[in-house]
Amino acid sequence: MLNKITFALLLATGLLSNAFAADAPESRTHSSERPIETSTLGLPLPRVAPGSMTLRPCEIGCALVTVEITSASQFFVGRQAVSFADLRALTQRRSANATVFYDLNTNVVTRIVVSN
Repeated sequence: MLNKITFALLLATGLLSNAFAADAPESRTHSSERPIETSTLGLPLPRVAPGSMTLRPCEIGCALVTVEITSASQFFVGRQAVSFADLRALTQRRSANATVFYDLNTNVVTRIVVSN
């Protein structure tokens, strides 16, 4: 289930890549990053970073994915950067939408964004 912001970003990316494709038919934009949407209450953050967590990319029929949080992973509440400890505390006290972005090639979390 995509939220409105993620859908708008995906739509805009598709439209932009189509605009560039007209100029250079061989070039295509590919991202090795994948988002997983969840609730903060269902976000199984490790106690400390670095660490790993296991998520389901979709509600039905998807295999579980184990991703790694590293020192390079970034954490945001809205557009405000926060520490891992602040993100973990927030997820334990309130429910909000969260999107976990991870690299498909390495399964390393690039960023976690929690809506305000």
